[in-house]
Amino acid sequence: MKTHIWSFFSVKMPPRDSKGSRMLFTQAPDSTSHQTEGTPSTRAKKATTACQACQKRKSKCVGGEPCEPCQKANTECVINADNDGRRRITLKRKIESLEQDRNLFERLVEGIRNDEERQVPEILNMIRSNVSLDEIRLYLTESQSTSHSHNVPMKSPTSSSKRFMDVRRISDIPLYEVPSQPWTSVTTDGSFVSHLVSHYFTWQHSTLNWIDRDLFLADMRVGKLDSRFCSPLLVNIILACACFYSDYPEVFAKPDDPSTRGEHFLEEAMRHLAMEEDRLRLTTLQAWGDIYTIACIMGKDRLGSQYLVRIADCIGQVMNNRQRMISEANEQAPEMARSIDIAIFGLFSQYSVAILNLQKGATVNRPTTLKYFPEIHDPDDIWTPYPRQGEPIAAHTNCLKNGLFDQGLIMWEICDYLFGDENNTRVDPEIINTFHQRFESWAEKLPQCIKLGYASTPGVMEMHMRYHNAILVMFGFVTPITKEGESTTKDRIKSLRTSSARHIGTMLSQFRSLWPMECMPMTAMRYATVALFALFEDLDDVQNQRALTDIVITLRALARRWQFAKGLLRLVQLTTLKQDTSLPDGTVSMLRDLPSSSREAQT
Repeated sequence: MKTHIWSFFSVKMPPRDSKGSRMLFTQAPDSTSHQTEGTPSTRAKKATTACQACQKRKSKCVGGEPCEPCQKANTECVINADNDGRRRITLKRKIESLEQDRNLFERLVEGIRNDEERQVPEILNMIRSNVSLDEIRLYLTESQSTSHSHNVPMKSPTSSSKRFMDVRRISDIPLYEVPSQPWTSVTTDGSFVSHLVSHYFTWQHSTLNWIDRDLFLADMRVGKLDSRFCSPLLVNIILACACFYSDYPEVFAKPDDPSTRGEHFLEEAMRHLAMEEDRLRLTTLQAWGDIYTIACIMGKDRLGSQYLVRIADCIGQVMNNRQRMISEANEQAPEMARSIDIAIFGLFSQYSVAILNLQKGATVNRPTTLKYFPEIHDPDDIWTPYPRQGEPIAAHTNCLKNGLFDQGLIMWEICDYLFGDENNTRVDPEIINTFHQRFESWAEKLPQCIKLGYASTPGVMEMHMRYHNAILVMFGFVTPITKEGESTTKDRIKSLRTSSARHIGTMLSQFRSLWPMECMPMTAMRYATVALFALFEDLDDVQNQRALTDIVITLRALARRWQFAKGLLRLVQLTTLKQDTSLPDGTVSMLRDLPSSSREAQT
């Protein structure tokens, strides 16, 4: 018989006989026999749980051990304390069970948030297969222990702090093996530099392409400082940009300070830039493109605007000196010609979308003498989602360059019309409609391989976001001056803008479902913000509400990593407060409680 916890009851133990044994009760005591005259009666205390015998008989148990019914039936009286919901030990076990469930929930969320390549699909399959929570918990525990068994400390050549390798780092095989020396003094770790270079040419280069990758890598591997297609300036600024795509601890200039991501490489790049002494070099023009990009990533828009002016100046110089630069390349003249054209195509395309979003007129002439790249489909022209071990897909690099360049030409003309003439205070809706028709014609004439949905790469997806971003911006200048009587035009413009905004939201969601969030193109964050402002104009539509909430979720997730995204969210936050905009449920709290960086916390 299980011993009961007697302190919880006021029932007296049965007396012992002369041998010290308990005497069984054969007759229930008279409830009034112990009550003296004049003593008020007390209510019998109710049992907190019935004994096992009473539970079987389905009779009322009055408590005590043995209880009154068991005494009458002369049966063994056993009370299971674990079934008592008011007992401390039972409550403790319930709390422990709830804590285990909470821990399981947090681990599931963390696993999905980190987007482990193999773990998440397996977890989802287990959930859909109706396995028990204990089995899921066991799977997570075993996966975690396997990962921890590979966490081996190593000495870092870039820092005195210890570097820990997880299972992803052990299995990390860079796409491009390159040396660290003699290109940078920040690190001597060639594997780390190869990791960053692979990140850059996987994610940033696929959307912002102004470097001939093969020529750059070939010269970097040779290691000659006087190379035509590689320089310490270009290498360090590439490494600085790539730090924003990597989770290695060496990407921080100060250990464990995310706000210093890439700053050590940036500082070295700027030192090399100061030593250029206005020399006209192709690598300097290419570096300016990435200097502008990293300024935007760090949320330094004003500085970025100044860099755009310098980019325009460099583009003009290279275009004017193109033939001389090609002839000076001697035996590498064909390679120099191709590399210059790639730089002009890519930087002009980026310059056009940048000044459109900044609402500035063009300060560089429209290129007219460049030849389009041959739209061949080389089987070696592939894109792989590094560092994931996914299947490579066709990149269609030349088709994408040509498509972006044609798109940039239209944007250049839009900027020239809207912002080129300070005296132009009246925007003609017909001219904007003409630009829209040209964009529609551009989209229809795109090769099938770079139309949205055809095994799209990040570059293809970003190009289509640029298109919808341009629709939002240019029609935004028509809406305020439309007369009240022109309801048809006004409704059409609203429909075009909200449709483009929702398309941007859809593409952001597609990117999020296919690839890591931290690899989102920098330009996509600005497109997302423009889309949000368009959606604010018509939040009565349920589709617009959903699109807005989804875009805010994306920007908020990116704000944990990118200062640029955080600044854009603050702009949206201030605008909604100023305009007293009524936002969908859940969106208000996401805009109110923005994540802050360690640097902001110190100021």
